[in-house]
Amino acid sequence: MRKGAKKILEALEEKLKIKIGETTEDRRFSMGVQRCLGACGLAPVIMIDKDVHGRISAKKLDKILEQYK
Repeated sequence: MRKGAKKILEALEEKLKIKIGETTEDRRFSMGVQRCLGACGLAPVIMIDKDVHGRISAKKLDKILEQYK
């Protein structure tokens, strides 16, 4: 994992209370890891539904996740 992706993953695990391969109790979020989303210039990125969010930091996660509740 590069460009801070490990910190993002750790923050998501804490916020969503799930690990890779799991789904939240409300079934809104599942977590997986992909090697490439075709957005290297925006790394690190997360994908929720079909939306790609780039240049993510742990501080931005709450605002992004709130959009999907």
